[in-house]
Amino acid sequence: MHSDIRVCREHDDPVYTLSETCPECGERTENSAPAPFDPDDPYGEYRRKLKRRVRD
Repeated sequence: MHSDIRVCREHDDPVYTLSETCPECGERTENSAPAPFDPDDPYGEYRRKLKRRVRD
């Protein structure tokens, strides 16, 4: 899922915006939504195998 709301974390309090750059400092903003999964998840392989087994 992609969020349109972006955040600049260069400040004491995060600044939320819809633009690619921060309106206060001009730094690049990042997506405010967390990643749906961690690519380094050690148990991801087992979860995917279980999901395939249940689906079949």
